[in-house]
Amino acid sequence: MQYAIYPYVLRIKLMNNIPIYVHVKNEVMYMKKKWCMLPIILSLLLIVLVSPVSASGTELMTLFSIRITVVENGVEYEWEYDSPSQYEYEQGERVIKGDEAKEKMENILRVLNLDEQEDVNHYVQRLKESQFPELDRIDIRFMNGEGKLYTWVWES
Repeated sequence: MQYAIYPYVLRIKLMNNIPIYVHVKNEVMYMKKKWCMLPIILSLLLIVLVSPVSASGTELMTLFSIRITVVENGVEYEWEYDSPSQYEYEQGERVIKGDEAKEKMENILRVLNLDEQEDVNHYVQRLKESQFPELDRIDIRFMNGEGKLYTWVWES
């Protein structure tokens, strides 16, 4: 069997040398379109994979994590936040999640006024003056939007 492609017509010669002509305009055009799209798709994929990831300042501010543990008179208080909006508060065995935990986290953050360069003794003083006068221990772990972990630990 021999065949030749002329513009949009396929000529096939069978064993007995009788030619058959098949009109293949749609099939050829479909294949041309399909193969033309392949470089475009590969180029877009390459651009997406190679381009650097960037985020605006507001996005970076939401990409962080905070763990605050306070121990007073043997009772452990723990505040946890994971971006974008997962809050948890524990007081002894009691666990609170959601809006109430968010409110508790906002309150403790107002008291502490976290700063990456702050000394742990300032945090101890603020906690003792606000709601934990007999503070035994604090452990604060803060991961900022750049992935840097800051840790403050104090024990009486």
